[in-house]
Amino acid sequence: MKLLNVPFIIITFSIIIGILIGYYVFIDITTALVSLLISISFLWVLWRQSRKMFAQLYPFTIGAILVFIVFGIVLVKIHHPKSYSTHYTNQIATKDLYKDELGILFSVRERLKSSSYYDKYIIIPKIIKGKPTQGKLLLRIPKNSTQNILNIGDTYTTFATIQCITKPKNPNQFDYAEYMSGLYIFDQITTTPNLLIKNHNHEWSVLSIADQIRKYINKKLVRYNFSRKQLSIINALILGQRQDISQETLNAYRDAGAIHILAVSGLHVGILLLIINFILKPLDRLKKRGKGLKLLLAIILLWCFAVIAGLSPSVLRSVTMFSFLAIGLQLKSKTSIYNSLITSIFILLCFNPLLVFSVGFQLSYVAVFAIVWIQPMLSKIYNPKFYSIKKMWETLTVTIAAQLGILPLALFYFHQFPLLFFVSNLIIIPFLGGILGFGILIILLAIIGFLPEFMVSLFGSCINVMNTIISWIATQEEFLITDIPFSWPMIFAVYAVIISLVITLQNYEKRRTYSIGLSFIAMLSILTFEKHIVSNKEELIIFQNQRNTTIGILQNQKLQIYSKDSIPIKAQQFLFGNYLTQHHAILDTIVQLKNSYQYKERILLVIDSSSIYTIKGLQPDIILLSGSPKIHLDRIISNLQPKQIIADGSNYKSYIKQWEVTCQKSKIPFYQINKKGAYIVK
Repeated sequence: MKLLNVPFIIITFSIIIGILIGYYVFIDITTALVSLLISISFLWVLWRQSRKMFAQLYPFTIGAILVFIVFGIVLVKIHHPKSYSTHYTNQIATKDLYKDELGILFSVRERLKSSSYYDKYIIIPKIIKGKPTQGKLLLRIPKNSTQNILNIGDTYTTFATIQCITKPKNPNQFDYAEYMSGLYIFDQITTTPNLLIKNHNHEWSVLSIADQIRKYINKKLVRYNFSRKQLSIINALILGQRQDISQETLNAYRDAGAIHILAVSGLHVGILLLIINFILKPLDRLKKRGKGLKLLLAIILLWCFAVIAGLSPSVLRSVTMFSFLAIGLQLKSKTSIYNSLITSIFILLCFNPLLVFSVGFQLSYVAVFAIVWIQPMLSKIYNPKFYSIKKMWETLTVTIAAQLGILPLALFYFHQFPLLFFVSNLIIIPFLGGILGFGILIILLAIIGFLPEFMVSLFGSCINVMNTIISWIATQEEFLITDIPFSWPMIFAVYAVIISLVITLQNYEKRRTYSIGLSFIAMLSILTFEKHIVSNKEELIIFQNQRNTTIGILQNQKLQIYSKDSIPIKAQQFLFGNYLTQHHAILDTIVQLKNSYQYKERILLVIDSSSIYTIKGLQPDIILLSGSPKIHLDRIISNLQPKQIIADGSNYKSYIKQWEVTCQKSKIPFYQINKKGAYIVK
């Protein structure tokens, strides 16, 4: 019996291909809809023909694939807010939208994790410049210890300038603008608490009700002797809110390979489903409709949990997946489990096609598929006699199967691999069900006001022990492999190796070993090719480093840094970390900035605050202005005749504007690094 409904898999992958095309290729919504109607009509003709000629089904299959590819394109366009005239970018002229300070009436939709300098929210603009609008914006409020957190559903009026979310200014840095565009958020506003005028009307919705429930629960928990750190862990584990967890704690869980414990995801929802099934087990005694009633109640309770957890994308994804998985388990068929997962993917993509780009979406489904497919094979390797050892072995095989499944994606996105992941998971996961169940009981008792102090101390101690174990594992740096370069071609190559290896081990045939050899050859070929590319890459980079001038020269996979001021370790990681990883390079040394550089056939002259630029016999191709030098740029251009003028982030903005005007008059290219990003000379 086939494990998967192959046509449905083809349909799902066809939709994913269509989503990718719709996202990266500009196609207006009208063209997409017309193409869908034409392709459906063509498919209907092919279907009529296929009924007459049963042997010729290939044209119909190809036609169906094309239809669902177009359907994927249409999904992207239908869900894209800019496709509609009511979106704020279509209501307000561009010259006014990104220039003037506008009056904005908005409601708060979601609270995000704060950065070092700002509290962040997703807001829905209702009225901009007197015009009714739709869409989503990122709201940034400078941090202030005295300000209150905005409530979801509350409406405010403010005056602010809408700005595009800035792209990264240095190569290979995390693209926050790209990440937010995956949430259909393209712009942001920044305002202070004293400029926010709260309105009386409150927009009630499922999200705002869930927010009120969480606030009520926290209000009850605060009365007891929980520390701030313990409360932040409770909110993450049970209520799905990670905004208050410190970055230090997040880093510790990430380095220990246990970050999934702090995010309400498939692991938590799966454990919760087991707890619910255990509580509802007496319903199995009802002969006729007991199992159906149990399934219905389990799914309802899962969705109630999803609402309380804020209906975040990870929670929605996990609850949808396990709702269908529960149906598959009820049917007691491995085929049903696989097809339930595929069905949940199909439904989620219909409601939000950009989930394809969500790292959590990819990791969750790949991990579950790997557990269902690989874990049974691993569990047969050893058959313990004792119950406790058997459970530990099951936990270990589940962890290994999940890690094996997500390995290529994890290396691609995070460039690190914690070798002690099995230790943290083997210690924590067996008790996570008890911790979650205990936490739910703690919350229920706190709500009714009957929570004994010994239970508070016991649960707090459980959280402290878990944090201590994770922190200890995270400090074993020799077991944490970091800065692993990994490209997207390597994802496909490594998955080819894993899939061919598992298929061969599950049902050994000599001819299947050839696929393992071919996949290994492909992986090694990609590694060799990429090694050749990076080993021959050379470039000079003028980095965007606020209030500092930083130049890097990459040669022989070594990055030599020249900097005006010293660069702290944390700033080095931010500026060069991802760049070094992507180029398989190491940071050589950081030395004092010089006045001139010769890179290949080009000469770079640095004019700093000393304003000295006359160097005998020097004819620069590029002039870098640094530290707001007091110079007469017209005279410099006339004397030195450079081909390019560059101003970095260490200059006053007023000076940069004057220099730009001067370069325009002299018809010399002017490059502003703090606006356009790092300048690279190949």
